[in-house]
Amino acid sequence: MNPSLERTKILLLGDSLTQISWDGWVGRFADRYQRRADVLNRGMSGYNTRWYLPYAKQSGIWNEPGKVVLTTIFFGANDASLATENPHHHVPIEEYMSNLTELVKKTKESFPESQILLITPPPVHHGQRITFQIEKYGNKATGILERTLESAGQYADACKMVATNLQLPVLDLFTSMKDAPVDDFGIFFYDGLHFSQEGHRFVLEQLLAAIETHYPTLTVHKDPITGQSNNSGSKCDGIPSSGPYHDQIDSKKPEEAFEPKKWLAAGRT
Repeated sequence: MNPSLERTKILLLGDSLTQISWDGWVGRFADRYQRRADVLNRGMSGYNTRWYLPYAKQSGIWNEPGKVVLTTIFFGANDASLATENPHHHVPIEEYMSNLTELVKKTKESFPESQILLITPPPVHHGQRITFQIEKYGNKATGILERTLESAGQYADACKMVATNLQLPVLDLFTSMKDAPVDDFGIFFYDGLHFSQEGHRFVLEQLLAAIETHYPTLTVHKDPITGQSNNSGSKCDGIPSSGPYHDQIDSKKPEEAFEPKKWLAAGRT
C-alpha cells in the first residue's frame, strides 16, 4: 500500500469508562472520525494501571499495525479506590503516576507519530454510589464508600502532574464535571462512577474541545450546510478521507479518481 494512502487509527486506552462506552462517547467519537480513522477501543473494564501494563504487552496493543495519530490514556477510576475498602483495585498514587508514565513511554516508542492526550478520572458521586451499593447488595451493603470524591481528586491531580512532567496536554475531566454549571454533577452518572447518557455527551464535548485546543489539525470540522462529518464539505487538515468522496468521482472515468496523485491532489481532507 502507498504509505500516503494508509488509513489512520486513533487508539483509546483505559478502563470501563472507555470499554463500555461504545453506545456513548466512544461510539459518537468514532462517528465523528468515520471515513478518516479507525477508532480502536482498548478499554478493559475493572482494570487499573498496574494490570493494564502487562495486558497491553501480552495482547499486542503495542504492535498495532498502521499509522496511529492520536492515543488517549484514561485511567484512575479504579486506581483511586480506597485501600481499606477496595484493596482489589487500589494502586498507590506514586505507582499510579509511574504506570501512567510507562504507558506514555510505550505509546511513544510504539507509535512515534501519535499525539497523546491524558484524561483524569472523573469525580465520584457519593449519594449515587451508596444507593447503587444498596441496590446491588441489599442487606449486606455496608453503607461505606469504596471510592470517594476526595480520592478521585487526588488521582486527578496526580494525572495532571504526570502530564506536566511529560509536557503533554491533559483533559481534566474531574474538575470540568465537578464544577459544571448543573444543579448536581450526579446527572453525569447512573451509579456514581459510570456515565449516564448526559455524562457521555459531556465527555464527548470535552474531548473534542481538548483535541481542537491541543491538536487542531486532528479536529474534524463538519460540513457547515449538512452537519455531516463524512462528506466532501467536512474538513480535517491532519487526517484525510480514506477514499475520494462520491462527488469527486467522474462517473464516466471513475478509475481516475483512485489514482494516488489525483486523489491526493484533490485535497483529501
